Amino acid sequence: MKICFYAPIEVLQRPFGSGVYVRELLKALLSIDRSNSYIIWYGCMLKPPPKMPNLNICKGNTKYVSAKVTRFPTRLFHHSKFRLLLVRFNKLPIADIMFGRPNVYFSPFYPFLPYMSGGLVLTIFDLTPLTHPHCHLPNTIYVTRITMQWAKRAKRLLTFSDAVKAQLIEIFRFTNERIIVTPLAPAEHFKPQPKEFVESVMRKYGLAESYVLYVGVVEPRKNLNVFLRAFARLKNELPHRFVIAGSLGWYSDSLLAEIEKLGLQNRVTIVGYVPDDELPALYCGADAFIYPSLAEGFGLPVIEAMACGTPVLCSNAPALPEVAGNAAIMIDPRDEDAWTHALKEVLINKELRSELSKLGIERAREFSWKQTALKTLKAFEEAALDASR
Repeated sequence: MKICFYAPIEVLQRPFGSGVYVRELLKALLSIDRSNSYIIWYGCMLKPPPKMPNLNICKGNTKYVSAKVTRFPTRLFHHSKFRLLLVRFNKLPIADIMFGRPNVYFSPFYPFLPYMSGGLVLTIFDLTPLTHPHCHLPNTIYVTRITMQWAKRAKRLLTFSDAVKAQLIEIFRFTNERIIVTPLAPAEHFKPQPKEFVESVMRKYGLAESYVLYVGVVEPRKNLNVFLRAFARLKNELPHRFVIAGSLGWYSDSLLAEIEKLGLQNRVTIVGYVPDDELPALYCGADAFIYPSLAEGFGLPVIEAMACGTPVLCSNAPALPEVAGNAAIMIDPRDEDAWTHALKEVLINKELRSELSKLGIERAREFSWKQTALKTLKAFEEAALDASR
């Protein structure tokens, strides 16, 4: 079976979210699959970069692995109106000619090139642009709708949770058999770290005192304003600082205004992007990790924090209960009183933190990129079989 894996170079280089998914899945697939051949399409650009991504892919583990870059204006390919054009003319043999008629085309999140033969497998991260439109930019909502039009041609859809699978069935009437749940996993370096390394990373970011941690982009869906109000109630009772590790995303001005309004300028630290090799130490140094999101397709930082042994408090919104299991304290994302009570209980109770740490490490062991890759490979096989009929 020949598989065309769409891995845009600009996504591969992202240190978070979609970048983690594409990198870890590709590495896992190529480490377990010794039967199929892969064409890794790095996407469209005017000029290929001098140095291509190093994924250690050519280890002899696969029958054949090749990489391809298409010389084409990147901005045009990613323009929403051009994507709509691709959808409207989706049955032209463009991809077949470019890639030699593979059995499977895999696109992690975008509409793909027009094709005639082979089966498409498409990943749907989440449907929050449609279920929570107030949390997203208009263009994100528009692109999601285009992607769902393209999904109608896919032989198999991948998603990370049963919650999103249920939404795909309810909203778009996809059949159960057409959707395969492939949960994410923490990378191998997310684990308890040596004390000296944790302290050195804390010094780098000026974190001398105890802190509560959030990791991720700052945007409305993450619901940080509600947590800030809960945290502010404890500022005179507990010494902890609230640390935000992630970039300021869309509509983040409201968070900055909330920090000032609550008088938390000296109790909130926004460290911005933290390199992937330092992130486990930042998790390990925290007394608690919080994730009050309104909705998630999976919630990867939750399982990363658990793998590092950090006590987790997260919302009970889909799909976080699937990820956390019984290893976290789960709270209604909009209940400020509940967040205040739960946070105080965790921070003053060392035994509770220790129990949550143990439960989290055990829970994280239930997720692996190998299992994700095996389920993805199963989707490829089913899509190729359906396309051949």
